[in-house]
Amino acid sequence: MKSFKSFISESSSIYNFLVWEPEGELKVIADAIDKFKSKKSEAYRGVSAAEVKALKKDGYVISKGEGNTRDIRGSYVADNIHLAGRFALVDQRDEGKGFILVLDRKKLPEMEPRDPGNYSVSQIPKAAVKKIIDLSDLI
Repeated sequence: MKSFKSFISESSSIYNFLVWEPEGELKVIADAIDKFKSKKSEAYRGVSAAEVKALKKDGYVISKGEGNTRDIRGSYVADNIHLAGRFALVDQRDEGKGFILVLDRKKLPEMEPRDPGNYSVSQIPKAAVKKIIDLSDLI
């Protein structure tokens, strides 16, 4: 039996992280995310439109909590783009907009290991953002 850490690091499908079956446009988006490949030099975060707005306005983003963090002030980032895509897809479903931040690991503040494949950072600075994937563009 594989460990959870192996599952996270080797998982190659967003569907491994979903607890609901996307339909219609959400399935089209999930299928597009499924084609993305994680890179060791990158970290990823699924974010809402409000977080993207804060990033652009303030030059950094910190999660507000409310299910996005546990006992930290900062944000979680993931090794796996499909895990981050899962959170972005939930924002797309619930808010009508979801985004994946593709981050340069070298430009992030210290990444503290939290769960397998997940790290906390004090903030996500704009300078670390290599790309912002708007899930609406995947339809």
